Amino acid sequence: MQRLVRAAALGGLFVVLSAGAALAASFTVTLDTSPLSGPQILAFGLTDGDGAVDNTVILSDFGFGGGAAIAGTEDCTLGGTLSGLGCSGNLTSGASLSDVDFLTFFLQQFTAGASLSFTLSTTNNFASGFPDEFAMYVCDISFSICYSNDPTGAMLHLDLTGQPLSSSSFVLNGATDQRLTAPVVTAVPEPGLFLLMCTAITGAALRSRRLRRR
Repeated sequence: MQRLVRAAALGGLFVVLSAGAALAASFTVTLDTSPLSGPQILAFGLTDGDGAVDNTVILSDFGFGGGAAIAGTEDCTLGGTLSGLGCSGNLTSGASLSDVDFLTFFLQQFTAGASLSFTLSTTNNFASGFPDEFAMYVCDISFSICYSNDPTGAMLHLDLTGQPLSSSSFVLNGATDQRLTAPVVTAVPEPGLFLLMCTAITGAALRSRRLRRR
């Protein structure tokens, strides 16, 4: 009987973990920036592909591995060429992008350290036609070179297709010339998932203990 209880608990845990991987909308992104030195530019773009105002990407918990964000250098207008609508924040308190314009763009300078990391949380709505696309860029201080083997210069792309998101949903690119490897993306389970997991495990343990006492 105890074996059946344990098997049921493991099966339930597997289902919960699988559901979390399919439904996760938050990710941790980590990039080794040790080959870089001095000021750099970190940039994010959200392109409105489906024509609907239906997605927001929140970027938070930035870490620079001994480096730091450079205060006062944040820009939502790409040097004045964009409206700046749908963009707010900075690398210290967090930034957000919403698809209220065809292209919403955020950039800020930072001093490179051993690594760069942040949390990416996104909605995932899709109306029709082409999906909205999120992209991340790391560029030199003049913004003339963006480090990537991809022709667009992006180190990662994410299409918001309305389908379940996972770390494999991202297209990741390194930068051979700058000796930068591709970013690492890890899904972050939602808080409710952790609670569900703990409840399932605790319930299985209590039931197993009761059976042992009989």
